[in-house]
Amino acid sequence: MAQGNILFLEDVGENLYHIDRMMVQLKRAGILPSLSGLIVGQFSDMKDNKDSFGVDANAIILSHVAEFAYPVAFNFPIGHTSSNFALQVGLETELAVEDAQAFLKICQSKAGQQA
Repeated sequence: MAQGNILFLEDVGENLYHIDRMMVQLKRAGILPSLSGLIVGQFSDMKDNKDSFGVDANAIILSHVAEFAYPVAFNFPIGHTSSNFALQVGLETELAVEDAQAFLKICQSKAGQQA
């Protein structure tokens, strides 16, 4: 389960309604309510329907997580773009979002311990 974890999302070449469907599935599965944070990377080369969905991927995601109190960082420099930094998975981290900045900090006291 995702209890207390930070979820990372990014995609390339996807239809906007697929992002909406993914977020609905994550919410119904109990994933979104149990998170401690959400990192949204780059959504590049997105596709819209013939009848426009009306909003971009970030707005779709925000509409599904607005009710939760955890930090959400948009446009994080990870994904299928030229600004693509490494994201270490499995480490204990803290996510803070302040104004137009996001900070992802590795907790040194837990880093290096094996699960």
